Amino acid sequence: MAAGSFTSDKSSLRQAIVGLFVLLIIVLAPIALSCYLYPASYPATEPVHVKILAVNDFHGQLPDGQALNKEPAGNAPVLASYLKTAMAGAGQATTFIALPGDVVGASPPESGLLLDEPTLLFFNSLADDCTYQSAPACSASCNMIATFGNHEFDRGTDELLRMIHGGNGATTITHLADPYPGAEAEYISSNVVWKTNDTLLAAPYAIRDAGGVQIAFIGADTTATPSIQKAINIELVAFRNETESINRYVPEIQQKGVHAIVVLLHEGGWQDPYDGPTREGGNVTGRVTGIVAGLDPDVDVVLSGHTHAFTNAYLNNAGGKPVLVTQAYSYSRAFADVDLVIDPVTGDITHKSARIVPAYADRPPGTTPDPEASLLLEMSEEVVEPLTNRIVTIASADITREETDAGESALGNLVADGQRAAMNADIAFITTGSLRADLAEGNVTWGDLYSVQPFSSTVLSMTLTGDQVRDVLEQQWQTPLPPHNLAVSGLSYTFDDRRSRGSKIIEIQVNGAPLDPNAEYAAAMVDFLATGGDGYTVFMKGTNVVNGPFDVDALVTYMESLPEPVDVKAETRITKIA
Repeated sequence: MAAGSFTSDKSSLRQAIVGLFVLLIIVLAPIALSCYLYPASYPATEPVHVKILAVNDFHGQLPDGQALNKEPAGNAPVLASYLKTAMAGAGQATTFIALPGDVVGASPPESGLLLDEPTLLFFNSLADDCTYQSAPACSASCNMIATFGNHEFDRGTDELLRMIHGGNGATTITHLADPYPGAEAEYISSNVVWKTNDTLLAAPYAIRDAGGVQIAFIGADTTATPSIQKAINIELVAFRNETESINRYVPEIQQKGVHAIVVLLHEGGWQDPYDGPTREGGNVTGRVTGIVAGLDPDVDVVLSGHTHAFTNAYLNNAGGKPVLVTQAYSYSRAFADVDLVIDPVTGDITHKSARIVPAYADRPPGTTPDPEASLLLEMSEEVVEPLTNRIVTIASADITREETDAGESALGNLVADGQRAAMNADIAFITTGSLRADLAEGNVTWGDLYSVQPFSSTVLSMTLTGDQVRDVLEQQWQTPLPPHNLAVSGLSYTFDDRRSRGSKIIEIQVNGAPLDPNAEYAAAMVDFLATGGDGYTVFMKGTNVVNGPFDVDALVTYMESLPEPVDVKAETRITKIA
């Protein structure tokens, strides 16, 4: 279908679905009010089985386009099919869905252009008994709990609260459900506070009934958020120490007679992946290890996120007791399937194990995408396709984020070239963490280019000295280590990984000439980097700042300027000596 054209069938379908959303809201309203009438579950007399399905770092990934182990994986309909299959197979176990942050943000256009409302509607479709916003008494049975990630703040705190609590506010987008109803998941966070009065942005924890026993969930966001988020988006809030904040509420939870405690933590680590249930031992690295090591002895499970990696291990808490720690990649490609057993007398978790389940699209149940999620995705696509379906150029081959041993990728070079061209600069830098999707061979659309860098960041230029250029390249190995390295344009360099930090760079060339430490160079980058994002604070010393276009516009314009088909030849800009 051509961009901007709509068939009568699609229009009728969309009207029907919108009507369904409205009908659900109307029907659920009296149910919400009646929740006060439901008695609590009778106390259990036998061990209680609990299942938690944890989806971290979803990032609005409604459409396909992602892969895991070189196989197509994820999208909303595929993930929903896997989750519903897991719920159906849970037997008598009480099942919860946990979202440990970055549910939204850095999203493809089907969600991002609509302020990520479609993503919250998607998870609402998986929620059960979650009308707690209208009737707080109902929250005890709500099956869905979430915490903030750094990307939840991408549009500032006001928009975050609107996204959670609902309403159209001053937005001008098309709302798939109008008025926008908000999130049915309960958002919890123990460590994000308002700067003005040091009060929490959300409840620190939630207690749920799990079939005659109680289980508590505590939320926490990474304290690295200020270094990886635009300052203006978080100027009203502060991020307290994760371990201290979580531990602060454990005694309060214990006083309520609850000893089964699960943490939703938007911070993580890395581990060699494997199939099957949790194994003893393991080689987990990253900040999550230090956080878990300081947790109260009563903490049993940590559902982590943020690093987009695999984790399925037992790590000891401050009491030397094993904590089950999970993380299931990112972008809808997998989920953690956690099995717990709770003693009805003590309330303690007596068994805990997990599997990281890939959501492959080319094998059951992914080959039978969920119909409800498919319709929601189709509605989103219909709204944005007049813009996203515009063909910009043709690629002669895949242009990917796959990196060399030196950390260089064809896609990183391409995006950096586009920003340098947009600002007519001498050199350019991008953080490789800003690359969120590859470009496939063939037609390249506006939507494809938006998906590469879905941040709506402003490209700018500044003046840096040669010494500052060298210093910022050396910051790639500083302590603490930045989460992402830099891709470059207009310059090339050689580094020796055996040398000490601060002296790894051996040679730098700018447009074929040796770097002059005293010369001034016009450098292009996005505003996130310019303000010290990802720890590259040298950029904050730049002068003569000039604002330019949005990142997607810079990339679109550059791609349109290249001869078709676009052929990104292999080029070595970064050389590693090891």
